[in-house]
Amino acid sequence: MKDTERRITAMHPACNANFDGVVWSDLNGWTVLNPAATRLAHETIIDLSGYAQEHLTFFPNSVGLQDPGIYIFKPKADSVFNGLTVLDIITSVPMDLDRLANSQAQGRGPGMLGSDYEFETILFGMFRFFTQNQNIPYPNYQQLERSQRFDSGDPSAADKLYCYRMVNLASSGLDELSQLKIPACRQLIAGTMSEEPDLVYMQRLKRSYELREEV
Repeated sequence: MKDTERRITAMHPACNANFDGVVWSDLNGWTVLNPAATRLAHETIIDLSGYAQEHLTFFPNSVGLQDPGIYIFKPKADSVFNGLTVLDIITSVPMDLDRLANSQAQGRGPGMLGSDYEFETILFGMFRFFTQNQNIPYPNYQQLERSQRFDSGDPSAADKLYCYRMVNLASSGLDELSQLKIPACRQLIAGTMSEEPDLVYMQRLKRSYELREEV
């Protein structure tokens, strides 16, 4: 079969939420992960079962992230610090978001030493840190301070890809005036669908199954 170029995309909605002192409203499909309401996530799936039925392997060659807009976070009025981190991940195995967040909080990013997840399963991964810039006269604007990729870009024969966005709010706490605005996002992976020799393909499927069982 002739190699076929493909561009795979995952869409995540915007979140324009207000906090009433207890819960966030207007989450637009996002989920709050912890009792303190400082950890939010959105997840979706890319279905590749049609390609898997044809015994095709996806070889990524470039990745990208599109999130036109700005990040806004307003913590409680007397908060002594103010920022947020954003994780964008596309992986060939499902992730437990609580485990992922706890690992990240301890400085063990996905695929790193001590992580619960293998580097080879992460087709796309990006970490970003934002913090408030008080020199910019726009209320609660969060400015990007650090961005770091952590993906392997390894080929995958998985029938599904699991796509995540996780936002962790860094502050002294929230109050009834707290606000959060996250722009809509498109995660992209461009690559080639190709047919591998039978033995190589079977070994790749076996490895994919083993990694899924380890999670």
